[in-house]
Amino acid sequence: MQITYKRNGLKNYMVVKNERNDAAGLHEKMIVRNDIAHLARMTPQSIDGYSYYYYDIQGKVSLGALFSNRSMKKDEISTILRGLSGFLTELERYLLSPDEVIFAPSDVWLSPDTLEPSFIYVPGLIPDEEHGIKSLAEFLTEHVDSDDRDAAAMAYEYLEMTENGYILPNIGEHMNKRHDAKQERINIEDSYRIPPIGPDDYWDLKEGIADEMKPFFENDDKDKKHISKIKLAYICMGLIIAVTAVYIAFVLDPSLLPITLTDEEYIIAGVSIAVVFALVLIGAMCVFGGKTVKEEDKPRTIVEDETVSAYKSEPEDEIEYMEYENYKNDDTESEKTVLLKKPKLFGGTSSMPVLRYDDGRHIVIRQFPFLMGKMKTRVDEVIEGEGISRIHAMIKEQDGKYYLSDLNSLNGTAVNGKLMDANETMEIADGDVIMLADTALSFQTGRKKAG
Repeated sequence: MQITYKRNGLKNYMVVKNERNDAAGLHEKMIVRNDIAHLARMTPQSIDGYSYYYYDIQGKVSLGALFSNRSMKKDEISTILRGLSGFLTELERYLLSPDEVIFAPSDVWLSPDTLEPSFIYVPGLIPDEEHGIKSLAEFLTEHVDSDDRDAAAMAYEYLEMTENGYILPNIGEHMNKRHDAKQERINIEDSYRIPPIGPDDYWDLKEGIADEMKPFFENDDKDKKHISKIKLAYICMGLIIAVTAVYIAFVLDPSLLPITLTDEEYIIAGVSIAVVFALVLIGAMCVFGGKTVKEEDKPRTIVEDETVSAYKSEPEDEIEYMEYENYKNDDTESEKTVLLKKPKLFGGTSSMPVLRYDDGRHIVIRQFPFLMGKMKTRVDEVIEGEGISRIHAMIKEQDGKYYLSDLNSLNGTAVNGKLMDANETMEIADGDVIMLADTALSFQTGRKKAG
């Protein structure tokens, strides 16, 4: 399958060459003539006897690029799975085959604002594992936020479903709804439910998943025990307060007692109540104050310095990584901090590349892939300047070389004056001038250009 990208005026297109013109027929007409939910708009063109499909992807960014170094939360995975479920339901409605859909994460297109997905349907596509539904399910599990139990449940359960031959997110052991081609569209929001799960539910998933999920349930058991202790402390304190109130009432009005107590007996009763009250109070303090802070909840400190001493040379498999904060006065903490999925950090002997503005300001590239744009909730660095797209471009490193990718930007990306095509990737080296729309940035690594 041949995939290229074209920029035409204010539109960006993903272009797919149909290698099987004889197999297109009805399916091609169906997707052109109907407005199908979550299907990228397609216009066919005939060139040299072959059909070329132009898919409108303007204003969207691929799933693979957007979450290349970020973990996905519950709401993000839920939005994608709801869109996928709605799309597959529409395919049944129009008698289209899911085997002709490209599900590879690099070709699933998302709206940066809402994350609503758009899929590419290629009439006559020959199914393969690289572009199949399982590649999408595996991407979700690989990029799920392991600290978000609901997100992990959604991702791992959907992976299990695809391995068992199911493709609809709301079809399975716990969500056994079948859709007829003539059935009206169902309410995906109401039908999508993740059932309660336990460690034993993961026995048949791929190796290692059950072990990864166990800490979630162990933490839940600890939390339940802690809540039970709190309830017991409240009950004991309530009882001792009630006994104390009754004692005070009897001291103020001895006639309420059916028997007469001496002053000595009143003192003994009062001391006993005081001792019990003190013991209950100490026990309550131990319960409320004894819960230690979890390791992952402890505040992490990052040294804002351009040296590599602030980072570990041998990072853990999964770590929380604080992105460089240029907007310290912003009160929105969720937009300052992101959880990266196995980021590529610099070792102790490697220098960090930088992007320099014309006025001398610079951006330190601290991990790869490195996303740039104006939407600070989705990128690693907010780029100043007019014409910058929400998610404009990405820099990545591979085998010691650096590569710049345009991410379907409206006003384009250029290297040393050469305009890149939409979603094109180009190698860059020390001293190259990168243009994001009208904003110039000099890429510097400390290395000399080859040749």
